[in-house]
Amino acid sequence: MIQKITISNFFSIREPLEVSFEASREKQYGEDWIIQIGSTRLLKAILLYGANGSGKTNILCALDFLRHTILAIPSNVDEGISYLRFALDPKCASEDTKFDILFYIGSTKYRYRLELTPQRISYEELRVFHNGNSSRSVYTRKYNAERGVNVVRFGTWMTLSPKERKTIEDATTANITVLSAFITRNISCEELSKVRNYFKYEFFRLYDVDGADQEVAKTLKEDSSFKQILLDLLQTFHSNIVDVKAEEETRQIPEEARQLLMQMKSSESDKDIIANLKTLTKWTSNYIHRTELGEFELSDGLQSEGTKSFIRHLALFYKAIKGNWLIALDEFGSGMQAKTQHLLLDFFLKFSRHSQLIFATQSLGYLDFPTMRRDAIQIVSKDRSIGQTSIDATTVRGIHKNIKLRRAYNDGRFTSIDPNEPEVDLKELSTKYISLIYGEPMEGGVV
Repeated sequence: MIQKITISNFFSIREPLEVSFEASREKQYGEDWIIQIGSTRLLKAILLYGANGSGKTNILCALDFLRHTILAIPSNVDEGISYLRFALDPKCASEDTKFDILFYIGSTKYRYRLELTPQRISYEELRVFHNGNSSRSVYTRKYNAERGVNVVRFGTWMTLSPKERKTIEDATTANITVLSAFITRNISCEELSKVRNYFKYEFFRLYDVDGADQEVAKTLKEDSSFKQILLDLLQTFHSNIVDVKAEEETRQIPEEARQLLMQMKSSESDKDIIANLKTLTKWTSNYIHRTELGEFELSDGLQSEGTKSFIRHLALFYKAIKGNWLIALDEFGSGMQAKTQHLLLDFFLKFSRHSQLIFATQSLGYLDFPTMRRDAIQIVSKDRSIGQTSIDATTVRGIHKNIKLRRAYNDGRFTSIDPNEPEVDLKELSTKYISLIYGEPMEGGVV
C-alpha cells in the first residue's frame, strides 16, 4: 500500500508534487475508507478533481511510468528512456526527473527513490524501515560520471555474497533499475524479489476499461463468485439481465501470419514469443434478458454503454480487491449516473483490504457520495503563469463538516476550481466564426 509519492520534472509537473494517501484522524466520515497499518491510517481511495488541462492525467501517467521503468528490461543497453520532462522551463531540460515513494508490503514500510533523465538512471535507492522511523539501506545506486559507470552499494546486512553483489552491479546498465538487473541474473535474494514482485503485481497501473470486454468474459467464465456478485448488483438498478454466459474460442494461427508478424518485430524476445504462439484465444459473453415475452440472449456488444461501463469497472474492482492491486483510472464514472458511481465506489471501499484506488474526475456526483471523506479529495490545478501542475490536499479538508460538499463547490470553496467561469457567448462571435467556417466575408470585407 502507498503512503505517499512525490514527483518532479515529469510532463506538466515541475516542482515536487506530493500525492498522499495519509488519512486524517477525522472519524465522522467513512471509516470504510481506512486501512490501519500500525499507527498509520491510509486511505483506500483518493479523488483528483480538476479542470480540463490541469494535469490530472499526467499524475496518473507518472505512476504508470514509474512502474514501467522499474520493471523494464531493455534488450539494448544504449536504448533511451522514453518520456518528457517539464517543457516550459529551459532549466528543466538539464535537471533530473525525480520520484520518491513511501509504501508498505504487508506491515513492512519501504522508501524507494529514483532519479533519471531520458538518457540514463542517475540515482536509485531502496530502504526498509524497522523499529519505528529508523531505516536501513537495501541498496544505493549512483552514476559515476568521471568513470562512466554505475556504482551499486548494498546494505551490509543483505545476504548477498561479494560475487553476487558484483554480478548485479555489472548488470546495472544506464537504462535498467537494480531491481530489474537483479532478476536477469540467477541470484536468489528474498528482499529484492519481494519488492520487485510488489511493483510487478500490485503497484499502480493506468487502466483503460473501454477495451476490457474479453477480460470480463474470462473472469465470468473462471470465477462463479464474480458472476453472482454481478447479477446481484445489476438488479439494484432494475436491469432485466438475469444470467450471463461466457465462452472461450481458440483458433490456430496460420503459419503465414506468424511469419509476417515475426518480420514486423525487431527484438529477438518479441520474435521468440511469436514463434511459440500457436493459437489465439477469444473470450465472449452473452447476457440473458428476461421480459414478459420470454428470455433473450444478447451479446456484450448489444448492451448499453452505461451497463458495459458498470460491468467493466466492477470486474476490475473485483480483481483488484482479490489481488491487492493499486489501480489508477482516468475520468472514472464518466457517462454513468451518480447512483452507479456511488455503487462502484462503495463496493471497492467496503471490500478492499489492501487495494488502493486513485482516479481523476470532473463528475460532481461524487460530492454527493453519502460517506465521502474530505481528506480523500485533492484538487489539481495548473499555474497559468508558468504552466505547472500543482495539487492541493488541504482546502477540502478545511471545509466545515456541516457544509455539504456540493454546496461548498458551488460557493467556490474549492478555490482553484471556479464553478462560475465566464461562458463563451457564441452569439457575439457568430459573424467571425461563420466567416472562418464558410469563408464568407465579414463586415469590412475581411475573410
